[in-house]
Amino acid sequence: MRNRKRKKSALSDHESVSIDQDDQFYFIAGYTEGGAPYGVTWEEYEAQSALAKDCSTSEGEPQMKKLVLTERQLQELIDTYDMHMDGIEHFLNIDNGEIVMINSFDMEDEDEELSEAIEEGFNEIYFRIPSRESHEGYMDMEDFADTVPNEKLRTKLFNVLSGGKKIFRRFKDALTSDARELDRYYKFVESRNKVRILEWLESINFTVIVGKDNSVEDYSV
Repeated sequence: MRNRKRKKSALSDHESVSIDQDDQFYFIAGYTEGGAPYGVTWEEYEAQSALAKDCSTSEGEPQMKKLVLTERQLQELIDTYDMHMDGIEHFLNIDNGEIVMINSFDMEDEDEELSEAIEEGFNEIYFRIPSRESHEGYMDMEDFADTVPNEKLRTKLFNVLSGGKKIFRRFKDALTSDARELDRYYKFVESRNKVRILEWLESINFTVIVGKDNSVEDYSV
């Protein structure tokens, strides 16, 4: 409970001023002849504070935009995130949800035109799609290995993760002995990449709406 007629500092320690408060009033401006206080109530103060916060948020942070994608487009976006090839860059066109590719090693006339369009609409229409980082891939393998019920296979996977060359390839090779676990691993990685793609889209102020059977589904992390 708020103490009656509390004193509160409204300014800095170097130039402070005290204000009267009680359980009903955040700021007591004065008293009537009968001794009843009047001023700004706690409800009024909290309502004004909430409004100011909302205004500050709307002015200081861009509002989230809706990005409507088909299931195919979302899946393609997730698959693209898992790709990495030197000289190849992928961009998402947020106007139509399509993904375009630029090959900087072997550019043709069409690529030149597309490159110019991307440059003109960069971070407005075209957004560069990030790729899965190697540390994310290692973390996925480590987390997945923890879920493998077969102790012999789990030990084998952690032995691969302990070091050496071509860890990613050897990890998958170790899983080929169990087709079910290999398939589960691919689905595990895909689900992780889906979360990362949605987080990336949120970082550029887009929330995804996916069309499905004449309806839409709102995706958020």
